[in-house]
Amino acid sequence: MKMTNKYVSIRAISRDNSLQRAVPDCNTRKMLAFLAALCFITLVHSTDICDNGTCVCWYQDVGDQDYIGYNIQCTYSDSDILKSDFVLPSKVHSMDLSSNNISTLHSSVLLNSSMLNELILQNNVIKEITYKFQLPELRRLDLSNNLLESIDKESFSGLKKLEYLNLANNRFTVFTKLMFHHLSNLNEIILNNNNIGPSLEKANLFDRSGYGLTNKVKSISISGINLDKVPDNFFVDAYDLRTLVISNNRITDIFEIPYTLQYLDLSDNPISEIANEDFIDVPALEVLKLNNLWITEVPEYAFDNLHNLKELELERNKNMTVFSSLVFGQEVLNDPVDFTLERLSLKASSLTKLDRDLLEPFGQLIELDLQGNPWQCDCRIRWLKTLQIPNRYTEHLRCGSPPNLYNAKIFELKNKYLTCVEQKRHIGIAAAIFSVCIILALIAVWFFVCLPKKQSRGNLLREFYAPTAAYSVLPMASNN
Repeated sequence: MKMTNKYVSIRAISRDNSLQRAVPDCNTRKMLAFLAALCFITLVHSTDICDNGTCVCWYQDVGDQDYIGYNIQCTYSDSDILKSDFVLPSKVHSMDLSSNNISTLHSSVLLNSSMLNELILQNNVIKEITYKFQLPELRRLDLSNNLLESIDKESFSGLKKLEYLNLANNRFTVFTKLMFHHLSNLNEIILNNNNIGPSLEKANLFDRSGYGLTNKVKSISISGINLDKVPDNFFVDAYDLRTLVISNNRITDIFEIPYTLQYLDLSDNPISEIANEDFIDVPALEVLKLNNLWITEVPEYAFDNLHNLKELELERNKNMTVFSSLVFGQEVLNDPVDFTLERLSLKASSLTKLDRDLLEPFGQLIELDLQGNPWQCDCRIRWLKTLQIPNRYTEHLRCGSPPNLYNAKIFELKNKYLTCVEQKRHIGIAAAIFSVCIILALIAVWFFVCLPKKQSRGNLLREFYAPTAAYSVLPMASNN
């Protein structure tokens, strides 16, 4: 009996120990279940951005090593996309967050990448940037078409490799709210349609106490910034500037053009005169655009010094009525083999004629656009029809005068319709002389054919040449 009680006591003790061990096991299972649920929730909310169905992704594996990776396009998706916990792919090249009604940039998984090369934030409603970008590999940043008025001077401090910056169509006005001192590798900047023109008279783009662009910049676009005048030595620190777009401003005189320029756009400025001296120190210039100016003529030797010029645009110059045959110099007319120009456009201006001396150099062009001018269709324009101009450049190559040929396609007109007043006068005189000769010839024929026989003709001639009675007989003195 004692043994039984002892046995029961031992079992009871064992049961109590088992219960004590079971309690922690139950808590452990609950904890594991909680962690599993948490992990599930985390996985749901940290979905790869390419798997959420909102963005479009494609992999780019060609080209330079820096451009290999995913291109992510999340346009027109969500204004709170920066607040999401989407995870970026391990290798991402470009991300487009345009047109998402984003108003503020803040710390976000999407803006914290060690791989991203290009970030596009255009067409949003961002007013200011105080956020410091954490994108050490970023090379291209597009913030155009926002409402930006200021950017904190430290915002770009982490973008040491940035090469391209687009700030067009914002609301910047003064350099104190827009500085580029940290962008030591920047080589292309676009500042179009910001009202910074007045401030550039006080602070140079390359001034370290101003905007702070470095001399590594190769391309600048400052179109539509309300610039009245380019100050002297404005580009003196632009040692390697290749492209300059300074169109759609209020510039009236051509300024000192940087020596290194290869591309220059001066279009849509009230410039009333161009001369040879304006382009004397830009030997590397290859593309020149002078559209919609106030000029009335392109004078002799205007582009004589541009020995590397390949493309020239003189479009929409409504006051331009003269294009000199010597605009490229005399040597081009004598030996067009050395003529470097490949593309020339004079369309939509007010030209009525061109000198035939331009036939040889124009014949060397790859593209020639003369459409939209009120050409005077006479003998002086016939030579244009001998040029090899593609059909796409002849559709609107039409006559402006004379009235009977108005709007006629020049390349469809027969040469007999392309005559000059001088030619018509000469033809009239020649026709009159010919008519007189015919009449005289007819009279001669009538004289020899219609009169009676030879005898009669001889008598008629003798009678015609016979002396008159008054002189036929002369009185003779009597001879004693």
